[in-house]
Amino acid sequence: MFINGEQHNSIDASDRGLGYGDGLFSTIKVEYGKVVDWQLHLQRLQLGASRLFFPAIDWLQLQSEVLSCATTVKAEANYVLKIILTRGSGGRGYSAEGCEQPMRIISLSPFPVHYFEWQTQGIDIVQCQSQLGRNKQLAGLKSLARLEQVFIKQELSSLNAVEGLVCDEFGHVIEACSANLFIHLNGQWLTPKLDYCGVAGVMRQRIMQHIDIDVTEAELTVEQVKQASCMLLTNALMGIVPVKQYQDITYSQQQLQQVTDLQIKLKQGSGY
Repeated sequence: MFINGEQHNSIDASDRGLGYGDGLFSTIKVEYGKVVDWQLHLQRLQLGASRLFFPAIDWLQLQSEVLSCATTVKAEANYVLKIILTRGSGGRGYSAEGCEQPMRIISLSPFPVHYFEWQTQGIDIVQCQSQLGRNKQLAGLKSLARLEQVFIKQELSSLNAVEGLVCDEFGHVIEACSANLFIHLNGQWLTPKLDYCGVAGVMRQRIMQHIDIDVTEAELTVEQVKQASCMLLTNALMGIVPVKQYQDITYSQQQLQQVTDLQIKLKQGSGY
């Protein structure tokens, strides 16, 4: 683990990331030492830091540290690199006055290899009762404040389910616990709007902007999702994963072929 460019495992107990969840993170796939979709992850971190009014961050320094850290696992076909940025220490109570040095934390961990089976075999998912609260100021950000996801994961564990869809308080389907959602409905690919909550994932952005398909952002209800002919989940590590069953709805192999076609397009457009 590297903290502000130095290799050690401890942070100041007064760090605001620990005290208030005052920070951002991004989880990135590394292939043979190459950081996949680095520019998209960097852009999202920069956007998040700006929206949270962070003090100035040396992005070239962060990039150098990330790329250097990734080379330490260049013998591994797949690995995981995680970046955490906090506002650092300072201020009194909720006030951020005096916080001048953001904290940079970079860590490495083994890749969850079950994602490869998910990509080829698909997964069964449920509809969660847990809800996401609306907060337009934080919508789209991958902030450190993840208690909602902790609750969702506990619900999934109680149901012995690997993933599930989550709605906001008005009944709009937003995402899964750890992934974004795409559905194919009436001949069109749709993904939930994230204007009020949810995480704007890097893989979601890549599919929408860098693959030759048309995707529309829309407010989706559970009933609309149930009418979809095909459903998939995405994040930066799992890539594109087909849903083979949602609640009591089972998707045919022919329907899942639509996901396979997207997986092929994704590989063709793979970038670092």
